[in-house]
Amino acid sequence: MNKIRLNKYLSSAGISSRRKADDLIVSGRVLVNNCVAKVGEVINSDIDEILVDRKKITANVKKHYFAFYKPKGIITSLTDKQGIGIKKFLPKNLSIFPVGRLDKYSEGLLILTDDGDFAQEISDPKKEKEKIYHLTFSGKPNRIGKEGIIRIFQNGIRHRGEIYKAKSVKFIENNLIEIILTEGKNRQIRIITGKIGLSIEKLIRVKIGKLSLFDLKLSPGKIVKINKSDII
Repeated sequence: MNKIRLNKYLSSAGISSRRKADDLIVSGRVLVNNCVAKVGEVINSDIDEILVDRKKITANVKKHYFAFYKPKGIITSLTDKQGIGIKKFLPKNLSIFPVGRLDKYSEGLLILTDDGDFAQEISDPKKEKEKIYHLTFSGKPNRIGKEGIIRIFQNGIRHRGEIYKAKSVKFIENNLIEIILTEGKNRQIRIITGKIGLSIEKLIRVKIGKLSLFDLKLSPGKIVKINKSDII
């Protein structure tokens, strides 16, 4: 018998990461042999029937990895009904999902895959996988100056009980900053810049791990197949 935890099975089927799979299970959207699944449940993948949203799920053997340039104005969603999600840009014959997200008004590099274990590894803050952003702002730095901006980013600010900070920051030009993050807090850069008082003109993610948007030469809305080794 091939016994496996249900969340790992869903991850290997390209439905989501293991963590997101648990959310699906809690919401009652997963059935095992027509019974509502439970978190932590172990299944026999050889004989048990697994349904998500009433659709039968089969684990993939071959995994797929893609790099996508998410345009500004597009949301990182596969289920958006307003037509501004990323789904319309993706291959129609694969069940791939985004690793992490970029907010609607940010753009740049996004990884998509059907490998849930890989997605969890990339997203795990303990792995400290570097993500590099280029931030263009309008006007001049306020009275704290460039050194003050760098200091605040690196020392961090407190927001809703958590510390938001960057691993490192440097000015490339007077109005262009390179920011390196190893955490994945929601709208992390925008929250810090809001506290500083910078007005963002453009925020673009240019690198994840070893994978560089510049090396890929992608333009907004374009997607390309990559290898797992290109990233880690």
